[in-house]
Amino acid sequence: MAPTWRPSVVSVVGPVGLFLVLLARGCLAEEPPRFIREPKDQIGVSGGVASFVCQATGDPKPRVTWNKKGKKVNSQRFETIDFDESSGAVLRIQPLRTPRDENVYECVAQNSVGEITVHAKLTVLREDQLPPGFPNIDMGPQLKVVERTRTATMLCAASGNPDPEITWFKDFLPVDPSASNGRIKQLRSGALQIESSEETDQGKYECVATNSAGVRYSSPANLYVRVRRVAPRFSILPMSHEIMPGGNVNITCVAVGSPMPYVKWMQGAEDLTPEDDMPVGRNVLELTDVKDSANYTCVAMSSLGVIEAVAQITVKSLPKAPGTPVVTENTATSITVTWDSGNPDPVSYYVIEYKSKSQDGPYQIKEDITTTRYSIGGLSPNSEYEIWVSAVNSIGQGPPSESVVTRTGEQAPASAPRNVQARMLSATTMIVQWEEPVEPNGLIRGYRVYYTMEPEHPVGNWQKHNVDDSLLTTVGSLLEDETYTVRVLAFTSVGDGPLSDPIQVKTQQGVPGQPMNLRAEAKSETSIGLSWSAPRQESVIKYELLFREGDRGREVGRTFDPTTAFVVEDLKPNTEYAFRLAARSPQGLGAFTAVVRQRTLQAKPSAPPQDVKCTSLRSTAILVSWRPPPPETHNGALVGYSVRYRPLGSEDPDPKEVNNIPPTTTQILLEALEKWTEYRVTAVAYTEVGPGPESSPVVVRTDEDVPSAPPRKVEAEALNATAIRVLWRSPTPGRQHGQIRGYQVHYVRMEGAEARGPPRIKDIMLADAQEMVITNLQPETAYSITVAAYTMKGDGARSKPKVVVTKGAVLGRPTLSVQQTPEGSLLARWEPPADAAEDPVLGYRLQFGREDAAPATLELAAWERRFAAPAHKGATYVFRLAARGRAGLGEEASAALSIPEDAPRGFPQILGAAGNVSAGSVILRWLPPVPAERNGAIIKYTVSVREAGAPGPATETELAAAAQPGAETALTLQGLRPETAYELRVRAHTRRGPGPFSPPLRYRLARDPVSPKNFKVKMIMKTSVLLSWEFPDNYNSPTPYKIQYNGLTLDVDGRTTKKLITHLKPHTFYNFVLTNRGSSLGGLQQTVTARTAFNMLSGKPSVAPKPDNDGSIVVYLPDGQSPVTVQNYFIVMVPLRKSRGGQFPILLGSPEDMDLEELIQDLSRLQRRSLRHSRQLEVPRPYIAARFSILPAVFHPGNQKQYGGFDNRGLEPGHRYVLFVLAVLQKNEPTFAASPFSDPFQLDNPDPQPIVDGEEGLIWVIGPVLAVVFIICIVIAILLYKNKPDSKRKDSEPRTKCLLNNADLAPHHPKDPVEMRRINFQTPGMLSHPPIPITDMAEHMERLKANDSLKLSQEYESIDPGQQFTWEHSNLEANKPKNRYANVIAYDHSRVILQPLEGIMGSDYINANYVDGYRRQNAYIATQGPLPETFGDFWRMVWEQRSATVVMMTRLEEKSRVKCDQYWPNRGTETYGFIQVTLLDTMELATFCVRTFSLHKNGSSEKREVRHFQFTAWPDHGVPEYPTPFLAFLRRVKTCNPPDAGPVVVHCSAGVGRTGCFIVIDAMLERIRTEKTVDVYGHVTLMRSQRNYMVQTEDQYSFIHEALLEAVGCGNTEVPARSLYTYIQKLAQVEPGEHVTGMELEFKRLASSKAHTSRFITASLPCNKFKNRLVNILPYESSRVCLQPIRGVEGSDYINASFIDGYRQQKAYIATQGPLAETTEDFWRALWENNSTIVVMLTKLREMGREKCHQYWPAERSARYQYFVVDPMAEYNMPQYILREFKVTDARDGQSRTVRQFQFTDWPEQGAPKSGEGFIDFIGQVHKTKEQFGQDGPISVHCSAGVGRTGVFITLSIVLERMRYEGVVDIFQTVKVLRTQRPAMVQTEDEYQFCFQAALEYLGSFDHYAT
Repeated sequence: MAPTWRPSVVSVVGPVGLFLVLLARGCLAEEPPRFIREPKDQIGVSGGVASFVCQATGDPKPRVTWNKKGKKVNSQRFETIDFDESSGAVLRIQPLRTPRDENVYECVAQNSVGEITVHAKLTVLREDQLPPGFPNIDMGPQLKVVERTRTATMLCAASGNPDPEITWFKDFLPVDPSASNGRIKQLRSGALQIESSEETDQGKYECVATNSAGVRYSSPANLYVRVRRVAPRFSILPMSHEIMPGGNVNITCVAVGSPMPYVKWMQGAEDLTPEDDMPVGRNVLELTDVKDSANYTCVAMSSLGVIEAVAQITVKSLPKAPGTPVVTENTATSITVTWDSGNPDPVSYYVIEYKSKSQDGPYQIKEDITTTRYSIGGLSPNSEYEIWVSAVNSIGQGPPSESVVTRTGEQAPASAPRNVQARMLSATTMIVQWEEPVEPNGLIRGYRVYYTMEPEHPVGNWQKHNVDDSLLTTVGSLLEDETYTVRVLAFTSVGDGPLSDPIQVKTQQGVPGQPMNLRAEAKSETSIGLSWSAPRQESVIKYELLFREGDRGREVGRTFDPTTAFVVEDLKPNTEYAFRLAARSPQGLGAFTAVVRQRTLQAKPSAPPQDVKCTSLRSTAILVSWRPPPPETHNGALVGYSVRYRPLGSEDPDPKEVNNIPPTTTQILLEALEKWTEYRVTAVAYTEVGPGPESSPVVVRTDEDVPSAPPRKVEAEALNATAIRVLWRSPTPGRQHGQIRGYQVHYVRMEGAEARGPPRIKDIMLADAQEMVITNLQPETAYSITVAAYTMKGDGARSKPKVVVTKGAVLGRPTLSVQQTPEGSLLARWEPPADAAEDPVLGYRLQFGREDAAPATLELAAWERRFAAPAHKGATYVFRLAARGRAGLGEEASAALSIPEDAPRGFPQILGAAGNVSAGSVILRWLPPVPAERNGAIIKYTVSVREAGAPGPATETELAAAAQPGAETALTLQGLRPETAYELRVRAHTRRGPGPFSPPLRYRLARDPVSPKNFKVKMIMKTSVLLSWEFPDNYNSPTPYKIQYNGLTLDVDGRTTKKLITHLKPHTFYNFVLTNRGSSLGGLQQTVTARTAFNMLSGKPSVAPKPDNDGSIVVYLPDGQSPVTVQNYFIVMVPLRKSRGGQFPILLGSPEDMDLEELIQDLSRLQRRSLRHSRQLEVPRPYIAARFSILPAVFHPGNQKQYGGFDNRGLEPGHRYVLFVLAVLQKNEPTFAASPFSDPFQLDNPDPQPIVDGEEGLIWVIGPVLAVVFIICIVIAILLYKNKPDSKRKDSEPRTKCLLNNADLAPHHPKDPVEMRRINFQTPGMLSHPPIPITDMAEHMERLKANDSLKLSQEYESIDPGQQFTWEHSNLEANKPKNRYANVIAYDHSRVILQPLEGIMGSDYINANYVDGYRRQNAYIATQGPLPETFGDFWRMVWEQRSATVVMMTRLEEKSRVKCDQYWPNRGTETYGFIQVTLLDTMELATFCVRTFSLHKNGSSEKREVRHFQFTAWPDHGVPEYPTPFLAFLRRVKTCNPPDAGPVVVHCSAGVGRTGCFIVIDAMLERIRTEKTVDVYGHVTLMRSQRNYMVQTEDQYSFIHEALLEAVGCGNTEVPARSLYTYIQKLAQVEPGEHVTGMELEFKRLASSKAHTSRFITASLPCNKFKNRLVNILPYESSRVCLQPIRGVEGSDYINASFIDGYRQQKAYIATQGPLAETTEDFWRALWENNSTIVVMLTKLREMGREKCHQYWPAERSARYQYFVVDPMAEYNMPQYILREFKVTDARDGQSRTVRQFQFTDWPEQGAPKSGEGFIDFIGQVHKTKEQFGQDGPISVHCSAGVGRTGVFITLSIVLERMRYEGVVDIFQTVKVLRTQRPAMVQTEDEYQFCFQAALEYLGSFDHYAT
């Protein structure tokens, strides 16, 4: 910009003045140089780059140069780069050299006006001289290619202290983003972003990091800007046009290219587009009022060329009218015309216009006629037409010609006569009338009437009647009472027209004719409207309509009153119906009309698309496929589908939707989805009416992808000279895009800013890893470290580089020696390390102490060389010494010294004593002497017991010391007398002798207070609960008890045994605690829980103010509705007694507040007395007046009627009464609900006889009701007693007590089929084998198995139903192929009869029989395994019997023989006969498999779900070794079978052996719940009367007893997961009548069964005994891991290891002991041979001073174990465990595997962990790793013995997985199953309790196994 100035001379005259002005202007324009950017001092690094920037301004433009030491710079390493547009230059020095380049550099700017200089200093440092915080380029720019106009980003990241500033250079010149108008930006991260890139942006870029410590340049990177170059071309060519004179036209021309061309129009040499206004790409030429034809040229031009295109504009006129057309030929439907063109110029084509003169309407047009002759077709016969012709050329259509008029010829009629009707004139003559045809096609010459009684014959065989030109006729000589069919046609001179629709007429005088013009119209999707015309001149009284669906449907009739319209409702959508209508008169029914058809309207589909499946194709796409809905549910033509989808957990409630999917498409690809995200997908089908229902949602997850974000918070620190620890956090969850499988740590050695050598990678294959230690690094070396997470799809983004320098090398080991001084202390001496001369020692760290205690740590000075410490006898001391240098602690030297033992000089510390007076024993507990006084290992103790003050020596008892030093020891002293004082002393022994006795502890054995037993709930009401308990015989103590509930406390007299708790809330849980207050410890507590009855009958009965008309009293009863089942309602009448004062008492309280038990006892006594003295004593008592199953609204007391077997006795006049309602509820406990008392009422009587009772109260209120119930129960018991054999009566007597508790208060329960058989078929076997009480089962089983099971064999052989049965249907020839085995048939009387198929012999037969259960007939169906020819029969039976459960007790093949053919589909749907079976779900578990099927019968709309349970653990030979897995299977079947389902279908192969076992055990478990007895003998006998051979072998019969014995002994310990907390609380309480908790009892039940030595055959061989760590922990023969034997080596196939089943897989685990030194090779052999690549170690190598496991793996370098070379690969230290990875190679063939060992380090040496959270995480990590990297082999688990912690690990693995899948927990049965596979699994009660605790903690989170 030119400078502005103001002249000092105001006016100048003449040439001199002009000169002065010019001179002044010239001088003022010059300006000296001025720096606008000065160079700055820089500190560079040797080998790097330095750039000094200098810019100046001035006028004239200054020149900038650089000097060094006053001389112009001149060197190959020095380069001066001038700025392009401004005055300036950059001095660039590369590479820097020290000290040569260290100097002061000078920038000189000069012009003609002056010269200026500025200086800058350069300092160059070597790499080893760089100060801390010197900038470092962590990430430099990389070569990049970008297309022009796109955005380019050059990345740069640097670190330093302080944070460096980043600038950029391009082609060695600085980049100034401010000069680009925002196009070039420097981001906060330091990156350079170039938007809308141009060719000038291409160049070499460097980023520069600068801070106060120095300057660092990155390596240069080129940016290439790619420019597309395309020559111009026309994308739309200009078109030629023909126009009318004076017309307008637009011509469009479009060209493309790169660069885009300019477009212009030219006419000849004249430019029609101005040069300065040429558009780019498109130009439209607008021409108006065009008179002349011309050519126009479109020109497109760019730097790559010029192209042209020409458009021709031709001016033309319209053609002239052709000559008048001439008709040359006529037919009935066509006219041929010719004409003269009339145009000299060419004509494009002709147009003919024509119309019928008899019809109004538009002209019809025929175009594109290229000749002058044309035939017009499709005309109406006998019609007059007018015709015109016009010509068309390129300009348009010319005027029309003159018209011509002509008529078409005649034709036979095209339509039949209309409205044909017929009616009878007489019994033999009918009159037929009609109307003319709509299309006569000429002159009608006459009509012909056809009629016949046989309409199925051809019309030519009908009778006919000709009529001239008349519209009615009569036809006579007809037969009476016949139906004639009549049709009429018209004819012209050309021929006959079509026949009319047939009509029927009855030759019966007075019946109506056919209704006329029957029409049908769809009104809706379910209705069709009919309309018609009534028969003429007829007295119609009704119409009868017949219609059917399609052609084959059943015809349905409707009758209705006379009308001319009717709507038929309740039809199916989109279905065609056929209708016929007839009229009825008093004389009869007329003829039906011809069939009229109509289809109902379409509706929405009534079913969703079927079999919707989703498959993830990639991380952002899901393929959805489906099948159309069933055809019968379409309800119209499908017009399309829609698919709806949304991510699970999305906050947006509206799903996305893909609409308008064609109906022929059955799959669609959903794209642009979120990665690794679960979607909920549904499909909907559409008709034109709308959408149908949604399909069941399918949840699918998109595939994984690589993480898009790097790990977070990456940190790195040098640990020592050769190791760096790297820490990180997982990537942001939303950007992980999959399950993180592990991490890769990339590290590379750095020199300056450059990497040296290829990067190295450490892979850690753990999803939750957050740190890694990189080892084997070089000391004092810089490393650049990045971390990336990876999924199964690959590596994700890397983190920002971290540069860390390793520390210097550490010192070596000092020389250390330890010795004992004469005084008995320890003296340690040492010398410095050998390398101390190079790295001086700064100090020492000494750790020392006893081997069995934590060491002490001391920091010592560098000059110290010795250290003395006191010592204890009998201890081993360990010293560890390390020197400290500049790099930290060096290597550690160690030395140990053992001190000889001596006798203890201190005594044990007695902790206390606790006595048990009933056992006469005291438990004494003590600790060993303090370590300083032990003088060695304590090997035993002597306990001295002396009665206080008694003479004579004390009694001494010796006891071995605990295995763990310092552990507590306890001894139970027996035979002590109560209320006697004893002195107790203890002393300790070492191997050198005993120590002193402890001071005496005086202890007195006091008597315990007696505690009540059997604390329970006797009765439950709405607001009260009756509690009871028991005392031992002869107990009589006033010591009070207290009952606590809901914060309240009641004192109870010590002699009472019951208490009624009142004023409770209805339908509320109460926890009652009974406490013995006599105990000094607060008393023993017993707890029961009860829930009060529902709050029903809250309103009191209301007495009407006036009696009824007959004088009876009316009482309105309260509402009896209840949310639970009510057995009966009783109306209780209570006569009021006068007191001695003659007054009636006022009733207070409620019937609820009564002691029901006392009432029952009193009523029973009074009842017996009243029976004896009923004649002598006639004092009115409370009584039951009525019993109802449904409570009425009104009751009339005293009407002398019977209600439910009770007399409503008449009321005594003058006596007052009250009544109330008592409801007996259907519950397990005796539960009742009573209404309040009614108001008193009476019948009038002036002098009533008073009822005087000296004792007031309400004891008689509820008494009669419960007395009646009690009597009913006794009667039932007596009946049962008489119906049973004598041997059974003793067992039956106690049951009368519990009958009152039964919710069923009916007079008797349904008869059990087994009991009925015992009554009706008393075989000798049944008489001699009565039911067995469950309390005697164990003893009974021992008797059966005594003498080699002699009695068991005799009992089994004696089973005989005592009857003969037929099997004729099984022997029919048609049915023999349906029997799998010839001798296993189906008895005729009990066989399952299928619904027969028409025409198929034997189609009702299947080899299956009904079998009764407990108290239920036909509870089961026992059948054979289906054959291929009986698959359809089998599924038909399941459908017809409405069975919901199929139990399969065999595998398809056993012992290489087919036991059953597969009768279900493996996937999808298969049809068996008439039944479609669809597999919905399969769950395979370790011992059984559960499949879910959907069944659909052809022709039925119903679908049913059937579950299929297959038990897979029954061995090929014999029976299961233990019944535990079978009982678990049976419980699962029982839980899943709906109560309202049909029989359970059970089969094995023949359907008799294992099938019988299942049925008997299931039925007996049901019986045990009710009767507390079992009747195996009776039930097997019953079954054999229904199917032969049931329970096929003696082993199976024995197995039934064993299963029932275990079920009775163990009970049901399965609880829902949500109830686990309550269950654990219950187990923590002391069991009633016991002195231990439920948890202790449950654990003791686990240990009740002991294994016989015969189960440990191989483990007990002499050659194998040394391989067992413990003599009592051996593997069972049936489940032991067998190694491949080595030839010639006895016992080489043995290892102390057992296969253990998991939740879903057999042999999922190997449980083994911690390897011994002698068995390490066997251990690796077992891992290899069983393909086990995951090892779980649950112990340390030493615990409590003892070896728990030999170190069976190499620590630093590879080692060989027999055939296998084990190479340590990596070790990861996690918070709670250590993960080691080994490469195991078989030296025989070179095959390798990776084995991962997880060692859990948080298990305490004593007891179990306090919390289960860490162990649960550990279990989850092991199983995740198994899923990701493990082979198909088992997980090997060991602790020390391989049973305790090992059992806990496997138990929780199974329990937690079952909790996830089933939502139930059964730790007892899980451990019991494990103990059938390896003894003592979960070894201690602490471990057992820990399993419960861990399971409870797991409930809060279910994501430990999530995938």
